[in-house]
Amino acid sequence: MPARPRRKPLVVGNWKMNLNHREAAQWMIDYSGMNDAWEGRMTASGQPLDRPEIGILPPFTSLQSFIETLDERGMRGQLHVGAQTVSDIASGAYTGDISADMLSTLGCRYVLVGHSEQRRYHPEDDDTFATKMRVVLDNGMQPILCIGETQSGREHGIGIDYALRQLGEAVSQMGCEDMKRVVVAYEPVWSIGTGNVPDLNVIESALADIRDFINASFGADIAAAVRILYGGSVKPDNAASIIRLHDIDGFLVGGASLDPRSFAKICHRTAEASVNRHQRPASRSFQRKGRMKLSEFKEPGLPESRRMLAADIARDFPDTHAWRLSLALAAYRTAGFSWLEVRAVQDLIEAADATGSAIEEGPDMLRDIIWDSCREIIEAMMLLIDRDDVQGVYSVDQWMVESDPRLTHEERCAKLVQTYASSTCMRAYQFMSHGDIDYESFCRYFMEGYLSCDANTDNRRWRRRGIDRYKSRPWFPKRDGMDD
Repeated sequence: MPARPRRKPLVVGNWKMNLNHREAAQWMIDYSGMNDAWEGRMTASGQPLDRPEIGILPPFTSLQSFIETLDERGMRGQLHVGAQTVSDIASGAYTGDISADMLSTLGCRYVLVGHSEQRRYHPEDDDTFATKMRVVLDNGMQPILCIGETQSGREHGIGIDYALRQLGEAVSQMGCEDMKRVVVAYEPVWSIGTGNVPDLNVIESALADIRDFINASFGADIAAAVRILYGGSVKPDNAASIIRLHDIDGFLVGGASLDPRSFAKICHRTAEASVNRHQRPASRSFQRKGRMKLSEFKEPGLPESRRMLAADIARDFPDTHAWRLSLALAAYRTAGFSWLEVRAVQDLIEAADATGSAIEEGPDMLRDIIWDSCREIIEAMMLLIDRDDVQGVYSVDQWMVESDPRLTHEERCAKLVQTYASSTCMRAYQFMSHGDIDYESFCRYFMEGYLSCDANTDNRRWRRRGIDRYKSRPWFPKRDGMDD
C-alpha cells in the first residue's frame, strides 16, 4: 500500500470561557517547564524530537497577554495563538463583534468555526459559517472547522452523514487551494465534556469518511493535504491510542487544555506517536453495510416524472464546488464512496485495455466519476427519499432546495419554509384524516395555521441547524407503496 502522506500533527487547546489573562501567564510558565523536562528526556535517550504544531485558543481578553508572554519566554515559534470565533462581517456598527482583520493584525494563526457550543448557544446557520470560513482565509488565517453529530442524531441514524453535511455547507464557497488550508475537527457532540469517547473503530471510520468526502469533492491531492483532528473528552490516557489511528492528524482539546500538565502530556503523546506515522500505510477502505450499487436503482419504483426531473437537475445545475459537494453527499448516502472507487478503477482498467496504454489514476478520479454519474446519483437519492430511507430529509423538494447552489440565503430560507410546511401537511393529513375532509381544504387550513405559528417565517435559521432533526419512525405513518 502507498505510504501515508506526511502531514504535520497539530494539537489545539480550546480554553472556552476559562482562564483570565493572569491565569494564562501562569499556564504558560507551567507548560514551559513540563515541555523543557520532556525535551530533555527525549534528547538524553537519543530519541528523535519531532514536535507537533501546537495552538492555544484563549478567550479574547487573554489573546494580547498570551502573545506577549510567548515573546517574553521565547516560545513564539513553539506555540501559536488563535481565536474561538469571529464575526462574518468585516467592520461596522456591530457592538461586541470581533472582525477577522482584528485577529489577523493581533497575530492569530487559527480561528475556530462552527463549534457545537456556537451552534447551540449562538444559533448561527450554515451559510454564516461558510462566510466565516471565507473571511478567515481571506485574512491569512487558518480556519479550524468543527463538525459532529449529536446524541439524538446518532441514535436515529444520521451520524456521520450529518457531520458530512456540515462540512459540505461550510466549505461551499471555497476552491481547491483554499481547502488545502482548512483544518477539520471531528467532534461527536455527545462526547464533548462527558468522558465518553467513541470506540476507536468508530472514530477511525468517521475520519475515513471525512477524508473520502473531501476526495470526492475536491480531489485526492487536496484530501491528502487536509489535516483532520479528533475532539471529544481527549485526555493523556487516551491520546496515545487515538493518535495511532489512520487518517488522524492531531487533537482539538477542551477541558484537558486548562491544565498545562495534562495538555503538555497530550502534545508529547502526539509527538512520540508521530515519529513513524508517515511510514504507515494509507487509510484502509471501510465497507459501508447496507449501501446499494447505483445499478440496483434501475429497478421499477422511481416514476418516469422523477427520472425526467433528475435529468433536468443534472443538466441545469452549474458545475461548481457547492454543487459537487451536494452530489458527493448524495453519492455517500446512496452507494457509498467505496463502491464508487471500485467502479472508477474498473473504468480505468477497461480504458487501458481498450487503448493498450498504462493505467493512470488522477487525483480527481473519484470526483470526476461522481460528476459523470450525477444523473444516476440524483435518481437514487430521489428513490431513497421516496422510500423514507434518508434520515434528516423529509422530501425531494427539501433536498433540492438545500443542495441548490444558485439560491441566496434569503431565497433558501423562504423555500425551506414552504417545503417543510407542504411535507408536514401531507403527513398530518395521512395521520389525521379519515376521509371526512378533502386534502385541498385540509391543506388550506393547515398551511395557514402552520405559517402563522412562526413570526419569523422568512428567515427560519434554526430550521437549517438540523441538530435534532430526524423522523420519529413509530409516529409517522408509511406512505402508500412504501416498503416495510
